[in-house]
Amino acid sequence: MNRSARRNMLRVVGIIMVVLLPVMLALWFAELRAVTETRSQLESFAQLALDKTERVIGQVELARQDAERFSGPVCSPQHQQYMLNIVRGRLYVADVIYAQGRQFLCSTTLKPEHTYTIPDASYTPTPDVAAWYFRDTPFFPGYKMTYIQKGNYVLVINPLSWSEVMSTDRTLIWGIYNTVNNAFFSFSPNADVSLLSSLAGRVKDTFQNQNRFYTVVHSQKRPIAAIISTSSARYYEMLYHQATLTLPLGMICSIIILLVWSRTHRELNSPGRRLHRALNKRQLCVHYQPIMDIKTNQCVGAEALLRWPGFNGAVMSPAEFIPLAEKEGMIERITDYVVEEVFNDLGYFLGNHPHLYVSINLSASDFHSSRLIAMISEKAQYYAVRARQIKIEVTERGFIDVPKTTPVIQAFRQAGYEVAIDDFGTGYSNLHNLYSLNVDILKIDKSFVDTLTTNSTSHLIVEHIIEMAQSLRLKAIAEGVETAEQVAWLYKRGVQYCQGWYFAKAMPPQELIAWLRQPEPLSVAQAS
Repeated sequence: MNRSARRNMLRVVGIIMVVLLPVMLALWFAELRAVTETRSQLESFAQLALDKTERVIGQVELARQDAERFSGPVCSPQHQQYMLNIVRGRLYVADVIYAQGRQFLCSTTLKPEHTYTIPDASYTPTPDVAAWYFRDTPFFPGYKMTYIQKGNYVLVINPLSWSEVMSTDRTLIWGIYNTVNNAFFSFSPNADVSLLSSLAGRVKDTFQNQNRFYTVVHSQKRPIAAIISTSSARYYEMLYHQATLTLPLGMICSIIILLVWSRTHRELNSPGRRLHRALNKRQLCVHYQPIMDIKTNQCVGAEALLRWPGFNGAVMSPAEFIPLAEKEGMIERITDYVVEEVFNDLGYFLGNHPHLYVSINLSASDFHSSRLIAMISEKAQYYAVRARQIKIEVTERGFIDVPKTTPVIQAFRQAGYEVAIDDFGTGYSNLHNLYSLNVDILKIDKSFVDTLTTNSTSHLIVEHIIEMAQSLRLKAIAEGVETAEQVAWLYKRGVQYCQGWYFAKAMPPQELIAWLRQPEPLSVAQAS
């Protein structure tokens, strides 16, 4: 698949995604609302259950206080009648038992021949309070009740009394438990207590498990919590209801977006026209990537790299829009633009810092005439920039027509501008062409530098390029250096200059100036 086909495919996918986005957002919002509504209903039920528990606890305490007021003989008929009256006056108290320690002596209706000693309590919050959950005793044979003792009186509670709340949801399951030891003292008849116990310690308050929704709500007054669950059917009912509200809106938004996009697409110009407009509006900008002398640990210059921000929402590099400029016949305008921007950005700064230089990339067509020499020289003279501070770069593929480009190269060099072959190793040059062109600098392509320490082929190619440069007495600059290992490898083989993200990324002119003014912009001593 070629580049154009991939771009068209991505454009189609993008359109589909943008059009479907409102629908997907509508579904997402419906799902969010369904989860929220389900959680809210479960939390409301849980809070009702906790409120019910609080009421039961309140009645238990009042009943105990009333029982403490009896002053006659214990377990006498009068005492049993007194306790019975207390039970009749309390909705949630099933019985009152008189006890001494763990020995239960009598209740409202039963006075066993032998006192009943109850086993260890399920929960003992304080030394004088004990609670037994789901205990079968002689006082309620065959029924597992809750027994709460404080002092000499034990209050008997039906476990369902703690939390039973009316609901239309037949799939609802709940349980009330003590958060100190996670022991349940009330749960719905259809509850799986072992499953609820395993889920009670979850950190999240709302979660899903085995196609059911669960919510845990903690009491603000006591160390108790309610875990409530409903089936997924309840959630899907909510989701369907919410989707019927949000989907139509999402579809309307999708249609509007599609219509707006279609109209906008027709109004947009071709990429060539966009580039033409960007040049007129001076939307292209030049970034500068420092070039380091790794022997002296100093920055000696920077390469000017043209960027097109905002094209298709991203920053385009010259490799993408320069071919478009060449195709549209705008390459001379691009080159003139870069030269003007370089001197506008750094002209005065270079004039005040004669030890620094800037490399300007030219296209192959720029070397078919010498018009740029006069333009660059005029700019350099205006800003008091020396010729050695401007270096000219052209890609290796730009030198296919050696006889045609050689005179222009020599004209640049005679004017004092050094010439570099960029991306060397990816084109068609050989030792004879290098000798004929009589350039000053070879720039080793990033694709070879990337795999220097891992690929034996790249290793041999770069060594060969370095040997070629040394044999012709040319400077070598390694591009795309990103690791200390690469710096050390190049330094060991005599490469003096490097550029890449290991040192600094390409940056706007003001950032470059600030970077250069730092006391120590970067330390490469360890790498070298």
